[in-house]
Amino acid sequence: MNIKNMLLTTAAATLMVSAAHARDFTGSLFLPSQGELLSDTEIEWSRAKARQAKAEKDFVLSEELTYGLTDNFSIYGGILNAFNFDRLTNRQYNNEHNFAYEVGAKYNYNFDNILTQVGLGYFTLKPKSWYGRFVDSNSWYKELQFEAQVGYDMGDGLVPYVMFTLDSPIDQSNRVIDYSVFGGVHKTLDQWALDGGLRYDFITHGDNENQLYLQGEADYFLTDTVAVGVHGDYMLGGNDYQHDMTIGAQLKVLF
Repeated sequence: MNIKNMLLTTAAATLMVSAAHARDFTGSLFLPSQGELLSDTEIEWSRAKARQAKAEKDFVLSEELTYGLTDNFSIYGGILNAFNFDRLTNRQYNNEHNFAYEVGAKYNYNFDNILTQVGLGYFTLKPKSWYGRFVDSNSWYKELQFEAQVGYDMGDGLVPYVMFTLDSPIDQSNRVIDYSVFGGVHKTLDQWALDGGLRYDFITHGDNENQLYLQGEADYFLTDTVAVGVHGDYMLGGNDYQHDMTIGAQLKVLF
């Protein structure tokens, strides 16, 4: 074998090894390292049918950027737009420009193979902009969000984990607190990342509303820093909605 062929063979082997051991940046427990930026662009369509009510359909495009201040601490900001397209939605909004915003921070800490993450976020939108004359107040809706996760790295790219979230408006006297618990498994393959499990959403006041969902995501690594995928959830049962589902696609890029 001549030197040229040796170099080509070595380069190909190096690329194969690096691809097989590339970081998986698609999971919810991932945070970018110091100085890195993760972009997550998503498009979603959802349909929900409450009891004795007309089905609601939404079509949403969102962008979230997460920046690593340290290897374990990141800040994030996001914007979404709910469109008013005919057939894809109920055309319940005032126009096509219905923006909502979020900012927050997340922190990771690992105890050997035990992976943990906590996060705090702020979400806001202006209902008057979304619904026009149907809303009298010009006030902004403001919501605090808390998230905690615990996972266990079993090796070979397999991480079972549990996520707990709660969110609540901060400027309402009789504010509602929404809770959610997700239990699932994240699996990293050579060019794929798979994630799936069960999510339970509930409210502990009033009618004690609750819903159980099957939730999943699949991502394909185009390169070491670019992944495309699909995600969705489907309601298995509950006492509030008769039907609820979401399907979507995402593009994740690590800079």
